[in-house]
Amino acid sequence: MLKNKGHSSKKDNLAVNAVALQDHILHDLQLRNLSVADHSKTQLQKKENKPLKKDTKAVIDNGLKKTTQCPKLEDSEKEYVLDPKPPPLTLAQKWGLIGPPPPPLSSDEWQKVKQRSLLQGDSMQPCPICKEEFELRPQVLLSCSHVFHKACLQAFEKFTNKKTCPLCRKNQYQTRVIHDGARLFRIKCVTRIQAYWRGYIVRKWYRNLRKTVPPTDAKLRKKFFEKKTQDWKPA
Repeated sequence: MLKNKGHSSKKDNLAVNAVALQDHILHDLQLRNLSVADHSKTQLQKKENKPLKKDTKAVIDNGLKKTTQCPKLEDSEKEYVLDPKPPPLTLAQKWGLIGPPPPPLSSDEWQKVKQRSLLQGDSMQPCPICKEEFELRPQVLLSCSHVFHKACLQAFEKFTNKKTCPLCRKNQYQTRVIHDGARLFRIKCVTRIQAYWRGYIVRKWYRNLRKTVPPTDAKLRKKFFEKKTQDWKPA
């Protein structure tokens, strides 16, 4: 009898561990809404069970109360973490079957990750997902030091239904909004504008130089003075 009890307890432990691991896999794959019941039917039941609000009045929006707030320059250049809170522990992680997720990175650790990304020149290269320049669009830095467009990364997570880096396949990465690509794009635009302006100034200076200073070549010098005599008019 004692042997049978020990054998049954082991089976119970294996079953509980299997359920805990299955729950962890569902959470890891972001499939928390799995259910035996039909999902469309449950949604209809939830909608039907909602109580109707009584004594509701229609509100006419004339647009007078709306106030437009201009975005601050400080907020546009501020870096912040998108997921500051770690995800809750699953049952398998609480029981020690699987290791817990890494703690949130500190500001010093984020600076090291950013320095690694700058040394790799990721912000100077196009986005690895859409193959387009970062320009002024929102940009995110992952804890694995890879850089993507914010919209591209969100679309990739939605398509794969997993949180893995598109380049190194790191799981459960942390994301931080940065503005290195926008800063480099502004510097590129400024240098291009300055190059066009300097070229215009040099070309203008050279045209004036050709009109005032005679050339050293004999034929060109002769044409220069002939043109000067033609343009000269007696007073």
